[in-house]
Amino acid sequence: MGSQEDSSLKRKEFQKRTDDDIDSFLAKKDFQKSAAPSTTSSPTTSGAQKPSEPGAKPPAVPTEKREPTDEDHEEAIRMARTSRAEREAYHDVAVLRKKSHALGHKAAKFFRKHKAAEAAAHKCVAKAVAFREKATVRREKAKDFLEKAKSYEEELSEAAHGSTELSPESLRTRIASTERKAAKEEEVARRNESKAASQTEKAAKYRSKAAKFLEQNKLNEVESRRYSKRADNLEKAGP
Repeated sequence: MGSQEDSSLKRKEFQKRTDDDIDSFLAKKDFQKSAAPSTTSSPTTSGAQKPSEPGAKPPAVPTEKREPTDEDHEEAIRMARTSRAEREAYHDVAVLRKKSHALGHKAAKFFRKHKAAEAAAHKCVAKAVAFREKATVRREKAKDFLEKAKSYEEELSEAAHGSTELSPESLRTRIASTERKAAKEEEVARRNESKAASQTEKAAKYRSKAAKFLEQNKLNEVESRRYSKRADNLEKAGP
């Protein structure tokens, strides 16, 4: 029993000593933290500047703003006038180019109409030629029928003397029939000639329109080239 009590007393004393050591260590550390060393600058180093570190930018020196002079105002006015003259010149060139393109487009339109009128005139001429050819064929047929009618008339004169097998009434019927056919062919020929004349008249109208459109085309082309030349000269002259 005595040995157990001694060991417990030794343990308590060791624990107490250990706790006292820890408390004294912590008190010493807190004292060092709270007591910061006082730094006093010497009078020799207080007024001197710190040396600049390598690579650091020097302090910016403030520049004094000077008031613009009359020469500066005149230069600004001259530059503004030059810029305005350039813009006006570019605007004038653009306007001239636009007018030139519009007139060129108009000239192309009139030229297309001229070609269309010429094509219509050629078509009418071709129709007139075809109608005249038909009229010629009809007239040839009418001549053939008239020749037959003459031959029947000769036979009719021979029938009066009894030298033909056909009766006079039959010959007169044939003569009337051939003359009617000849008259019909002649009528058709005249109708075709009338159509040919109508087509010729249309062709003349189309030719007149084609000439008018060609004239308008040439006038617009001349105006377009004139505006284009003015724009070129203005670009070469500069502002």
